[in-house]
Amino acid sequence: MQQWKAYLLSEFTVYGLDYNETDSSEDFDIKTNSLVYFGWLRRTFQSTNNMDKSRDDVVWIMLERQLRELAKKAEKGSANLVSKMCFDERQIQIILNFSYDDEQHIIYVS
Repeated sequence: MQQWKAYLLSEFTVYGLDYNETDSSEDFDIKTNSLVYFGWLRRTFQSTNNMDKSRDDVVWIMLERQLRELAKKAEKGSANLVSKMCFDERQIQIILNFSYDDEQHIIYVS
């Protein structure tokens, strides 16, 4: 989730959007700002003009599921590397890439 937050902050800076932080949890802030970002993407791209605000919630759910699954894989894979190759877990760096599909209004994580 931290890599998504960093990506989100970067995108907000590039496009002049304001990242709002509240007194709530960081997870709440990330979700709230993500929904703002998804709304901005939906309004910005012409191909998504037949989609409404409800689609932004779907984008969030799909992104969150992808991140959870990748975190599970990373945890398993890191433990495997540590045991087989005598790595220190701090030596393993996992970098996620985020890409936006403007036709489906979806964020892909790889």
